[in-house]
Order: sequence, then C-alpha cells, then structure tokens
Amino acid sequence: MKNVRIAFSGMILAAGFGERMLPLTGRIPKPLLPILDTPILELIVRKLMRHGAAEVHCNTCHLSAMIEAFASRHAWPLRLHREEELLGTGGGIGNMRDGVSGADCILLHNGDILSDIPYGPAIERHRERGALVTLVLVPAGPRANVAVGAADEVIAIGESAERLGPGKRLLGYTGLAVLSPDALPFFPRGKKAHLVAILAEMMRKNPGSVIGWNAAEGEIPYVWGDAGSPAGYLGIHRAILVDGARFDPGAEAAPGPVYKGEGANVDPEARFAGFCAIGRRAVVEPRARLENCVVLDDTIVARDTIHSNEILFPEGILKAGGGSNG
Repeated sequence: MKNVRIAFSGMILAAGFGERMLPLTGRIPKPLLPILDTPILELIVRKLMRHGAAEVHCNTCHLSAMIEAFASRHAWPLRLHREEELLGTGGGIGNMRDGVSGADCILLHNGDILSDIPYGPAIERHRERGALVTLVLVPAGPRANVAVGAADEVIAIGESAERLGPGKRLLGYTGLAVLSPDALPFFPRGKKAHLVAILAEMMRKNPGSVIGWNAAEGEIPYVWGDAGSPAGYLGIHRAILVDGARFDPGAEAAPGPVYKGEGANVDPEARFAGFCAIGRRAVVEPRARLENCVVLDDTIVARDTIHSNEILFPEGILKAGGGSNG
C-alpha cells in the first residue's frame, strides 16, 4: 500500500514544569490552565486543526496523567508522547519526530502561548525559501532575541543575538514555527537537547536554512500572549475582557470586564475593578474586593478580603508581581 503524506502535522510542546507559575502548576499542568473556561491546550489544538493539521502530537512529562485524562475526553486526532524525564525543547521534538516524519511540514506551537497569528503566510514563506525551520517572529511583545538579516535569514538566537548590539534587526520569537521533515534528523531521540543549540547547528551546516517570518510585516493586527508567567496569564485575560481580543475566532466575544463561569456564586456585595474572571463553582463572599484577578474553579474568596493582580486557586494565591501565599 502506498504511503499517503499528511499535509500538515501539529506539534505542541507541553512537557515543562511551569516553574514561573508555581505553586499553582504543582496541582495542574500549565497547558490545562483555563482561559475563562477553556484550557490552553484545547485552544491550541483548535488553532492547529483550523490551519489544516490533520493530526496533532503533544509531549508531556509533568503531571502527564492529567493531560492524558483530559485528552481522552475529546475526539481529537491528538497523540500524546510521554517523557519519563524532561528532555527539553529540542529533545521533546526529537521524541515526537517519528510521528510527524510523513508530513509535508510541521506546525510547532509552545504549550503556553496563545495568539491569532495565522500560520498560512509563514508556511508560504517557508516553502518559497525551502527552509528547514521558519520562526514566527514579532517586533514587540516577547524579548527581542532573534537577529535576522536582509533576506530574513536568522543570524543569531538568544544571548548571541542580544550581544550583537545596535544596528541589527532584532525580533522576538513567538513560540510558533514551521519545520520541514528534513529538519527532524537534527533533533535527537531520547536525549536532552535545547532548541537554540539545534538551530545554531542547522545554521552552521546549512547557512540560510533557518529563517524568520515577521507576523507584523503585513500590517494586519494580531494578538499574542504568553500564559507561562502570572503577569502574562493575567494579561491574556485583560486582552480578552477589556480589549475584546479574540485568541480563538470560534469563541464568543467576552460580555464585559467581569466573567462568571458556570455555577459561580458571587455575592451582590462583592466589588470588582478592572477585569476579573470567576471560575466555575467559585464563590466570592460578601464585601470581597477583586481588581484584575483570575479566580480558578472551586475557589472561595473570603469575605472582606482585598485582591489585586492575583491568581486565586483553592490552595493559595499567586501574585503577578512574584511571590505567593500558600
């Protein structure tokens, strides 16, 4: 029987420990943190499938069983790859590479990133240039850590890019990329490896094979958010509830700056400022005051307490400015 090549395969990197979100991520893996009532992982899978991914592969390590249980409740073409020990970004891709080797290209997506940036133009540029890897970049938002040349070839990444200094075209990596199957042999199986080191090796052996596509070059507005830190997680909710951002085009527009999930019980004497997302079955008691907060499912916000720029969960509070109360 002749092998049938799959047009696109999606690949989600979701194995990390979520250290910037501890202690919250000690109880729930970062890809399952909800944006309003929808887990991040679900939003990413939907996006990849909208852009033509016939199948999606996802690595897991930290709290793998929770991600596996969640995925089993959905009829998605999603295959999970459990790592017994964390292999890093490069090693995680290598651990999944056999599953995507038959694809024409691979749509890579970090498991803590949300955006409405389209993959189509990046795929088109990737194919035109015959690149091994095309990084989706933006001029602002993430740290400017990728240096690109006049022909959009990547010159340096990470600290080596930052050391180039003024006069270089520096952009930020969004956590999205397009990979060719020919790039997969650079990613080792069963070994720890870092993406930056692998890309540097590609650039050394095949100059011009790693390129960047600037999502802002078409002057089409986009939204991008990193849910991997408390400030970033709150920022995504601000963008949705205050600015009307639509990270998922299929989702209904937010009704206003305060969102209440199913079964939430909010006392009439509770007070809100800025934006707030109240999770399912959460309770906000009388005279509690919340400003720019996310209250996760089943959390009780005690009466007469004041909260600002915090993520509240049943076991504690995570402050956007760093630090936590357990």
